Parts: sequence; structure tokens; C-alpha cells
Amino acid sequence: MENDDLIHIQLSKIVHAEKWRVIRVLTKVWDLAKHVPTIEEVSIIKKDHNIIRTKWKILADEFPITWIEEDVLKVRENMIEFRAIEGDLEEFKGEWTFQDHPNGTEVVVNVYLSVGIPAIKDFADEHLKKLVTKNFESILEALELQLISKRYLSLKEGNPNKVAGFGLIGHFYNFNHLVRGLKMLKPDYKVPSKEFLGKLFNITPSFKMYEMPEYKSKSGDAVTNGCVILCTFIPDMIADNVESVYAKVVRACKLAEKSGVGIVTLGGFTSMVGERYGRKISEDVDIPITTGNTYTSALAIEGVEKAAQLLEKDLKDLKAVVVGGTGDIGSACARVLSEKAKHVTITGRTKSNLKALQRELKKIGKAKIEASTNNEKAVKDADIIIAAANTSASILKLESFKPGAIVCDLAYPKNIAYFSTRKDIFVFSGGLSTVPTPIPTGVMMGLPSPNVCYGCSCEAVILALERRFENFSFGRGNITVEKMREIKAIAMKHGFELAPFFWADKVITQEDIEEIKKNSRYG
Repeated sequence: MENDDLIHIQLSKIVHAEKWRVIRVLTKVWDLAKHVPTIEEVSIIKKDHNIIRTKWKILADEFPITWIEEDVLKVRENMIEFRAIEGDLEEFKGEWTFQDHPNGTEVVVNVYLSVGIPAIKDFADEHLKKLVTKNFESILEALELQLISKRYLSLKEGNPNKVAGFGLIGHFYNFNHLVRGLKMLKPDYKVPSKEFLGKLFNITPSFKMYEMPEYKSKSGDAVTNGCVILCTFIPDMIADNVESVYAKVVRACKLAEKSGVGIVTLGGFTSMVGERYGRKISEDVDIPITTGNTYTSALAIEGVEKAAQLLEKDLKDLKAVVVGGTGDIGSACARVLSEKAKHVTITGRTKSNLKALQRELKKIGKAKIEASTNNEKAVKDADIIIAAANTSASILKLESFKPGAIVCDLAYPKNIAYFSTRKDIFVFSGGLSTVPTPIPTGVMMGLPSPNVCYGCSCEAVILALERRFENFSFGRGNITVEKMREIKAIAMKHGFELAPFFWADKVITQEDIEEIKKNSRYG
């Protein structure tokens, strides 16, 4: 039967791996079958040099197809030919071809088949075409996943040479931010109803926004690469369906894996999802993950110390409050402040977590330690406030702070609303770092300058420049003072430093600081 008389299926995929690795995995069908849900059985009948005879049974949509197949590996032609020598189909044959591609290997499979059943031929042909297509799509996906797993297994075994670079995973922090981001991409975009856009965005899978083929440190000696991945949720969606958001975070990590990067950072609320699931996400993905919270915490402490100096205050005489103190960043900041400040109050929603952290802080620091579930009451007489609560809306009012208070808001969305007419407090966006080279994100991510980036994102870039592909910040409550010092030293080596003070995209000038000092004195 000529090929023109057969059903023809053609599929292709760019696989991020060398050609010889792709061919080797594809020829080990017994391993491949473990990762392809449609394959019920595959076994080797005979193997002779470049010819393999195998027995197959697939079950696609509960429909069984069985056959015995002979494969011929043609190495010089970068091809594997296959044909069924017996089985349920009248004709079943084709070839795999492999060509070099800038991103790895282009894999193309051509399949030709005929069902050969009279009377119901038209229906049978169409139905079997869908089933066989589904099977080969699954094989292509499994092929890539196996190669990815092998790459990261090599990393775990101490060989970092098969990966390079970083992935930055972020999200829009509310619906209005989503709309502004879309308008940045298309200024004349006519926004549909909130219900329509929100639902559509909710079902949209995470996707890669931007690629950075080269990223240099300040000295230029260290060079890496990276990508920006948009995780398609806003924080309000977490309460509605945390499993769906978790799936989006996993997919974002998988996209980074396909790009072959060595580490990803979970920015914003994606880190909260990662913390909540702990070890589960490390079981679902192969790539090393960092939340970036260690560097963010280090920047927060450096920021309040510098602000205190500018206001001519000594930290050892001050009362500090950490809002969201039992969270990952909050607890890290509280550990440092317990050694530096006179009095530290931690706030949170869960009393048992507060009491546990309070006991820990009393053992490691010199400060008097208190715990509270009342944010407004806790900040009322505080000299320093670090706001690090994971909320989708503002929870603190600027009117609650006393004159002269230093307020570092680390949250995105902000714990404190931007709008304010007060000129007697020092409030700034914390956890921001200057960068040696701008990090383009493709959309507006709420940053005040292209030369400034979130500390959580910077941590992954810094680690990639060092070729340290590890879970540097992971879990909850694991950040130590020593690790904060370590990441800060590495950051400075590559040209990452505390950003200038910003609030609401406006730089805080020396004149602003003098006004704050003057007004707080007479407040």
C-alpha cells in the first residue's frame, strides 16, 4: 500500500538535549514506557545490533491497540525506521528523524497507518488517528521529561556542567496590576469585564515571558543566562483554589527545566505556595528552587539599619515590630533584630506559632521579646516596623505609626497603602537591590527603576553567577543569620547592593529625610 493511501500523522518537538542523548533515550523503550500513560505494555522480543523487535500494547481512551514492531536504527542518517510486522492495524509504519537545533534537537516523527476494516473505515480511520496521535504526543513529552530528569540527576550527583542560568518566576499582585501589565504590552488594549478577564487568566497556564541569553556581574568575569516566567495567578486566587495555583507554580518550574537553567526563584506569593507544600514541590520538580527570602531578609535589615543612621538613631535603643513575624522573611528579620534592638514584638495570626518563635528568640538574643495577634496595637509605639505579612490587601494604616517611625514594607501587594500625606515617618519599599545589569521582565512588575530588582529575584541571579545550583532558601523558618551574611557577601561581589530608598515609585531624597527629622521632632 502506497503512503498516499495511508493516514499520515506528523509531530515534532524541540528537545533541549544533544542528538545522541535523545536517540539513546528513545531506543530504550522499556524505560520510556514507565513515563507514557498510554503504554500498557512494551517488551523486547529480539535485539540484533541496530535492529530491535518489540511487542506493544497501548490503551488510549480505554481503547486497546496491540502490535509487534521492528525498529531499524540508522545512525548515519539520524533516523529510526519502524513498522508493525503483525498486529491490530492493517498497516503501521514510520520514522523518527533527528536534526541539530540551536536549542537542542528537533525531533520529528512521521507515522503512516491504515485500519483496514470495511464498512466502518471512515469512522475507524478518524478515531484511530486521534488515538495514535495521542500516543506519540505522550512519547514526545515523556522523552523530554526523561532527558530533563537525567540532567538534574547529574546535578544532584555533583556535576553542574549540564545546566546554567536562572529562572525568575513572578506574578501580578492584583487585578489592577494585571490590567496595567497587559496595557504595557498593548497600550490601546480595550479591557473586557473583570469577570471575563479574571476567568480567562485563571485558566491560562504559566508561560515564559522573556529570555536573557547573557547576564554579566559587575566585574564582567562571571556570566550567566536566564529567563522570566509569568505564573498566571493573582494572590486572591490562592484562597479560592490553592491546588490550581500550586499546579501553575509547578508548570512554571517545569518551563525553567526545559530551558536548562540551574535554579529558579519563587517570587512573591509563589514562595508562599512553595513554603506551604514544602517537600512536595521538590518531589514534583527536578530543578533546585530558592524562594529568594534570604537575600530579601538581608536587604530588609540593611535597609532599617541605614534608615536609623540617617535619622540619627541607634538600633540598640529602639523598639522593633515585625508584622508577619512567623513567616519565613519575618522570622529571619526577627532573629537578627533580637540581637540588635532593645525590644522586639512579633505579630502573626496563629498563637502557637508566635509562642514557638518567641521562645526561640528569647534564647538567641538580648532584646525583650513579645508576641501579639493585634498588628495595630503592636506598631503604635514602635520605632521600627518591618511589614512582611502575606496578604492580598493593605493591613496597616500609616496613621497608626508614631512620628519618627521607620517603616520597611517588604510585601507585594504592600502591607501599607501607598497613599499618604504624612511627612514625619520614614516609610520605604524594602527588599530591593540595585543590579549590575537591568533585568527585563517583559511587563511592568511594580519596580521603581530598571536598575532595581526584587531581592528574591536577585538571589537566583547571584547564585547562578556563582554556579551554586542549590535550594538556598527553602521551606519556612530555615533562614539563619549566617546565610544572610553569606548571600549578602556574594551579592556585593557581583555588584548587587541595597537599592536607594523608594516609596510609591518615588525616590526618598536627603531633603525628604531632613523634613522627616524636623517634623518628627515636633510631632
